[in-house]
Amino acid sequence: MQGGCGDSCLRALALGFALCLTGFGMEGVPFEVVKQRPTQRSVEPCYEAVREGEAWIVTIHAGRKPTGGYSVEVRRVEKQGSRCMVHYAVIGPPPDAMVPQVITYPAVTVRFRAGCGEVAVSPPLPRGPAAEDR
Repeated sequence: MQGGCGDSCLRALALGFALCLTGFGMEGVPFEVVKQRPTQRSVEPCYEAVREGEAWIVTIHAGRKPTGGYSVEVRRVEKQGSRCMVHYAVIGPPPDAMVPQVITYPAVTVRFRAGCGEVAVSPPLPRGPAAEDR
């Protein structure tokens, strides 16, 4: 049965299936780590997301740490529909490391351009008070 309702229905179903699959995919978003230190320190772990034009600037704070040797590393940024998800890890010093005995506030800031309506981080953190869209 060529050109009949069966063919067009199958084509529409296949197209809908393909759209459905691509709608749930995750697209990698290139990002850059901003070398400048964040201007604010956060005692509690949180993140800030600020939109500047077409770019997002996201700062992830690990909170207050008792020694040096801690850092925050952004692993990847993925676009999931209209949301961008920033995946990160807090890296601690090795157990036998000699670290300075000073309170630190590790954080990282990344910038990326993506058509995202919102930004979130994984693992989840509360959004900080300075996280207002400009």
